[in-house]
Amino acid sequence: MKTKWVRCIFVILCILVLIVIVNFMPTLSLKTDKMTELEGKWINVYYETEAEAAKDVYEYAEQETAAIAERLDFSEAPDVNVYIYDHQRTMQTKKYGLIAPLLCLDWYIGDNVGTDVILTSPANPGKVHTYENNKYAVLHEIVHAYASVLNEDVDLWLSEGCALYLTNGEPFYKEYIDQMGIPTYKETCSDNPLIFSNCGGYTYAHIYIEYIEVTYGWNAVLEIIRREDYEDIFAKSKEDIYDEWVEYLKAYYQ
Repeated sequence: MKTKWVRCIFVILCILVLIVIVNFMPTLSLKTDKMTELEGKWINVYYETEAEAAKDVYEYAEQETAAIAERLDFSEAPDVNVYIYDHQRTMQTKKYGLIAPLLCLDWYIGDNVGTDVILTSPANPGKVHTYENNKYAVLHEIVHAYASVLNEDVDLWLSEGCALYLTNGEPFYKEYIDQMGIPTYKETCSDNPLIFSNCGGYTYAHIYIEYIEVTYGWNAVLEIIRREDYEDIFAKSKEDIYDEWVEYLKAYYQ
């Protein structure tokens, strides 16, 4: 009887492992069949069939990335590749596998995998975005790629905050505090993208970076991304900086 149970458990485990392997197979290669390459000074772009939109993204990124590199203290361009997929579904599976479309992430149009950027083509922006949203998102993801070079394990809050601050973060208004509340310290420490989104990270995280620059200088921003050693950089704990940021929000000028 015991042997039978052991066999059943073994079979179940094998099936689960097989399911996981099959799910993540699309993530093994970011390239899809017959992708075309656009080679540039700052980035290389690979795209499927939406050539006009891909060239628009490429030209925009080539023009703007130099300023991002300078801001993040890069003297040479890291090896950044941008993969543009015709459909949002394909892009999502390149990060989370075949299960991705079942997660109902309509807002999820781009990401990075280290120094590789994956993006939904602006030609087919999805249900909740526009052509321009998707086009400009490429620079946001390039900041993530650069941040991963500075620190491959950088906190999500810092990486997203920096990307929003340098690219497409929306203006902040103090009234947002009453409307949605300030993310808790615990939420700002989470590396779960769903928690980040649900707690208002896209509204607040870039103001965290703004606070650090205004109060401690841009070099402090770069150092905290590189090392995340709050005690050494600020002579304060991470939670102390969070508390200071909360007071900064409450006294915000607009």
